Amino acid sequence: MRFDLTDRVAVVTGGSQGIGRCIALTLAEHGAHVAIVAREPEAVAGGTERIHRPVDPVVQEVEALGRRSLGVLADVRDSEQVQGMAAQIAEAFGRVDILVNNAGATWGETFKMAPLLELSPRDFQECLRLNLVSQFLCSSAFAAGMVERGEGCIINLASISGQGPSPGNGAYGAAKAGVLSLTQTMAIEWAPVRVNAIAPGSVEHADRAAVHPYARGRAPVAQTTAVGRGGTVEDIAAAALYLASDEASYVTGTVINVNGGRLPG
Repeated sequence: MRFDLTDRVAVVTGGSQGIGRCIALTLAEHGAHVAIVAREPEAVAGGTERIHRPVDPVVQEVEALGRRSLGVLADVRDSEQVQGMAAQIAEAFGRVDILVNNAGATWGETFKMAPLLELSPRDFQECLRLNLVSQFLCSSAFAAGMVERGEGCIINLASISGQGPSPGNGAYGAAKAGVLSLTQTMAIEWAPVRVNAIAPGSVEHADRAAVHPYARGRAPVAQTTAVGRGGTVEDIAAAALYLASDEASYVTGTVINVNGGRLPG
């Protein structure tokens, strides 16, 4: 079987819903055991309430595929919780072969999405904590074991927003631009561990809130892509599967754009 991940151990952050859930199930379908990391909702303080699905249903879906799974509640913005999460997964599985840094968002309970002059310093800092600092914390927690073994794979979720101007969404764009740079540095410093990024365009799924602020006043996604449709979680999961597999053994320090051929303007 191509893209064979039999008995490899994967960790997917933000894996209880949306893109993360689909990546977790796709890796499991190809043989991987999967630890799924998610956090509980928090009080709104300067942002907007978000959807937070429970982790147990995805654990059960992975186990129904005949794989081992573990659900871990942890806030990936917090270094102590990340270290505790890594220890819990190491105790359960012994090692980690694949890390998917999927957790992230354009807005959250602690920061809003807005033009730069409407952002507070806290908005900007909290956006970076969720979308960039978390990827450093999680990657650092698992990279040492991968480097020691001389193998492993880290996949960082970036965004089209980090590849150019992102008006109205500048904090998120800056964070995801940081993800792209961090990915390249990790790939060099941690080789032969492979570190790559996926940069999605707009992705439509059931867990994408109907009140997403980015949707207001914008053209339908189908009109902004060369392929004439928005992305799906399956599109992103397919790219993650490729990068996690031996089919991508000569691919590191790069970014795969999954954006339907985003049209300018």
